[in-house]
Amino acid sequence: MNSVVFAGILTLAFGGLLVPILGNLFKLSRKWILNLFLTVFLIAGALFLYGFGHGDIIYPNLFTTDAVSLLMTLFVWFTGAVVLITIFNTLKEVKNLPEILGVYAISLSGAILTLYAANFVSLLVALELMTIPSYYLIMARLNKITVEAAAKYFFNGALATGFFVFGILVVYAITGDLQFSAINRAFHATDTLGILFFTFGFIAILSAIGFKMSFAPYHFYAPDVYTGAPASVAAYLAGITKSAVAIPVIRLFFDALNFQKEDWAILLALLAVVTMTVGNLLALAQQSIARILAYSSIAHAGYILVGFAAAASGLAITGIVYQAVAYILMKAGAFLIVTLLIYYYGIKTREQLRGFGKVNPFMAFIFTVLLLSLAGVPPTAGFIAKVYLFQAAVDAGMAWLAFIGLLNSAFAVAYYLWIIKEMYLEEPQGVEKPRDLSFLVPTLAVGMLAVLTVIFGIWVTPVVKASLAFTHLFPF
Repeated sequence: MNSVVFAGILTLAFGGLLVPILGNLFKLSRKWILNLFLTVFLIAGALFLYGFGHGDIIYPNLFTTDAVSLLMTLFVWFTGAVVLITIFNTLKEVKNLPEILGVYAISLSGAILTLYAANFVSLLVALELMTIPSYYLIMARLNKITVEAAAKYFFNGALATGFFVFGILVVYAITGDLQFSAINRAFHATDTLGILFFTFGFIAILSAIGFKMSFAPYHFYAPDVYTGAPASVAAYLAGITKSAVAIPVIRLFFDALNFQKEDWAILLALLAVVTMTVGNLLALAQQSIARILAYSSIAHAGYILVGFAAAASGLAITGIVYQAVAYILMKAGAFLIVTLLIYYYGIKTREQLRGFGKVNPFMAFIFTVLLLSLAGVPPTAGFIAKVYLFQAAVDAGMAWLAFIGLLNSAFAVAYYLWIIKEMYLEEPQGVEKPRDLSFLVPTLAVGMLAVLTVIFGIWVTPVVKASLAFTHLFPF
């Protein structure tokens, strides 16, 4: 790992620990605490930027550094800063807000660390550093609903960890190594029985990843968790953590399992079809905006699976990476808009959104851009991601998978446009602008995510170049 980037991760983690302590010690106001957290984030961001061309390689057996992990670090960091601002503005009344922000910073440091995992042990540690603090975040507002959501997330997280550890043990027993790059070589000396046991181990690992990323049939807990948690926390869980997990999974699948990637193609393709279809069909049936986004997040996990199923194509990794970039911006942004709708306007359902475009045109426009990106409409990052993913499926001889993906995208357009129709083609029903203007700061912050979805829907070079450099690390 790049030493400068590692310093940025430590800045986030220890900043998350120190700022609440300093706040309590010196009786700082919440505004000062927010300023301290933003300072921590700015220092970490400066280190991440500087780490692009500077720093020594440390812990090479545990963590790696490549163009995609560095680029994704910036997206995770920036989106994380926007989430921080939104949490602060929408959880003002929570007594333990400084501790919540601190726990959030620690979890975010785990999400960034996950991007660099090069073996099973470092990946497990990073995932747990990201996941365990999330239980506390879900219960930011302590009530029956949040406790239930946290319990479901904890149970499924524990189950995923159990599957993951079991899979790791099997892999180590068969190959004698936990390094992604070494497993491929070790596997060739394995007999038929070893291959069989290795397959069971991989299924266990795939199940763990399925829980983390809400693949069908491991998705059942996700809608309740995303709608039970505060919407700003759901933005972090649904947007940032999923995209972070996708990157080490690329290394796992295209490096450690390169020798078997075509063997798993049909299974992963079927999982993609089920995940996309279940997510989109259930989203169509929802009235709650948060639940629509929750089920659509399942569908987007299915789109990522299309890339893994199309592993035989050189475009597969580009498609997965672009989907991760697009997803973190548009999904986190959409959930954050829902946060603002609930907090400032009391809007939770599609019907309550009627005429909102006339009540707050600026927020409605930002939400529209994010929804269009989620739907895959040009010129947005969501459109570019789907182009690469579906083209990869065609190149890999799975035109049928690309066709089903296009059908699912059409379904998705229906419920996204339904929301947009409610905002612009209906008359307002008693919803008024808040008297204070405190919503402007978080709205402007979320607006930056919408701007980025358009920028990277037009300017594809940075993500594509990083993806191609990443692809060249693996045998095809």
